[in-house]
Amino acid sequence: MTRRPTGRPRTALFAATLLGAAALVLSGCSAGAVTQTDTTISSVRGTEAQVGQVLLRDVTLDAGTQVVVPAGATVTIRGTIINQALADDQLVSVSTPYASQVRAEGFTTILGNSATEIVGSQAVPVGPPSPTQPNGSMRITLAGVGQVLHAGPTYPITFTFARAGTVTVPAFLTTQSEVPAS
Repeated sequence: MTRRPTGRPRTALFAATLLGAAALVLSGCSAGAVTQTDTTISSVRGTEAQVGQVLLRDVTLDAGTQVVVPAGATVTIRGTIINQALADDQLVSVSTPYASQVRAEGFTTILGNSATEIVGSQAVPVGPPSPTQPNGSMRITLAGVGQVLHAGPTYPITFTFARAGTVTVPAFLTTQSEVPAS
């Protein structure tokens, strides 16, 4: 007569392996405040919104090389405005409660079925369509910032278009400076 194994040693081994794996996974959750990813910059480029046939993509406040924007300073907006309609639209105004004045310069007509770049702090000319900017480009500057702006929170920016209407985008501050390694 042969004896059959009862299966208890296999069950115990399986349970021990499962508990060990669970402990290993859960220990990764207690990595603490200083981790290998604490200086990683998000790959998210900006926020987006839509009003009518107009889309706003990758909208941010572009601080250039500044880490924060001090009160009273200026900051530019970066992003893309896409007009999915066949007819042209016009950017009529931009406003925010965080600046005393907003100035749009360059080509504020968004051609039908095309995209217009908001260049931010880039030192490039803005204006009507050209060989280097086939859909035109614009720069939007917020002057007289009313408080210190930091990376992290979002700041509402309202865009008003002649045809599409008004939309508010929650934009965050981005910087081109490098994050120091700790």
